[in-house]
Amino acid sequence: MTSSGRIQKAMNLTTPDRVPLMCQPSWGFVLTQFPDIDPVDLWHNKDGIYPRAFADISTRFHFDGMLIPAVGLAALDEGRVVRKDSLFPEGPSIYFSNGDQCIYCRGDLPRYSYKHPPEIGIDELEPEKIPDTISFHTPSNHLRMWINEDLPGRVIEISQARGYLDDELSIHGSTYAPEDYLIDRLGVEEAFLAMMTHPDKCREILLRYAQATARHIREQIDAGVDAINFSAPWTGQNFISLDMYENVIAPAQKVIADLCNEHNVPCYCHTCGSIDDRLELIIDLGFSGLECLDPPPLGNVELEDAVKRIGHRAFIKGNIDPVNTLMNGSPSQVRESAIRCLEAGMKARGFILSTACSIAPATPAENLDMLYEVVEQYGHY
Repeated sequence: MTSSGRIQKAMNLTTPDRVPLMCQPSWGFVLTQFPDIDPVDLWHNKDGIYPRAFADISTRFHFDGMLIPAVGLAALDEGRVVRKDSLFPEGPSIYFSNGDQCIYCRGDLPRYSYKHPPEIGIDELEPEKIPDTISFHTPSNHLRMWINEDLPGRVIEISQARGYLDDELSIHGSTYAPEDYLIDRLGVEEAFLAMMTHPDKCREILLRYAQATARHIREQIDAGVDAINFSAPWTGQNFISLDMYENVIAPAQKVIADLCNEHNVPCYCHTCGSIDDRLELIIDLGFSGLECLDPPPLGNVELEDAVKRIGHRAFIKGNIDPVNTLMNGSPSQVRESAIRCLEAGMKARGFILSTACSIAPATPAENLDMLYEVVEQYGHY
């Protein structure tokens, strides 16, 4: 069975030959594995280096699938660059003509500093002025990954990844949640405050952002992705109550799930931290699967319990602790944890062995190698 077919069966809740293995590398991990890559080139996909590097990680560690964590990355606008400091300790630092600065970190996401903060107040953010489609991704607060304006460029990494992998691996596109864009416009504290004080307006704003995001997802679907990773890091109970999630945020997230279901493309929700109180609700929105399910102490999800509650109607992707086990543990500890995950996860109708969240930058390669060894030895149905 091919790697792509193996993951497809798991996502469709049918039984493959063995449990698929697919982890999400962090940008810092990719740069750690390939120290000769300039972080600026990776971030702006110079000469296709971004999907090439992620594809190389996937094949190196025998993953059955590859996630493109941001699709359509625009080239660096050299016309805005005033100066580049390649000797900055954390990574190259670029200074822009408007006074902004971006440090392209070698061990983390870039760190962007605005001369003039872009946040506005909830009274200034009008739903009808939200663009029809997104022009950037929002992987972190104060950080925008700009997307190409032309359609071929908006999905270029998908065809590049296909070329590198020869259709052997499952290729997953991605998008960030509507609430991430609200946080981008208002700032973290003001966004959460606005969802409490202006819930109806925020719900409408989020629905508008969902429609804009859906257009980019449709572009990825038309380009042939096998699945969509819906990144919603603020959805957990560490940040919002169950009531706020259900009444303010969930309606917009359902727009994305409905679109993917309409086109028969699996869409799984990536949510960090503690989500034990909302597992069923997330799947009720129509998502095909759920990723992360962070175990204690990172979160509060026990895999065996999650399998009992949602494993009969959605696939589960997780949930090895990426910090305490995969990064800081020994190969034998990784082995024990992976075996426990398989014992619990294989009782679900669809299961993909993975880290609970991204592979941390300092993760030892030998620990990742152990995952493939375990899944080959213990993961066959």
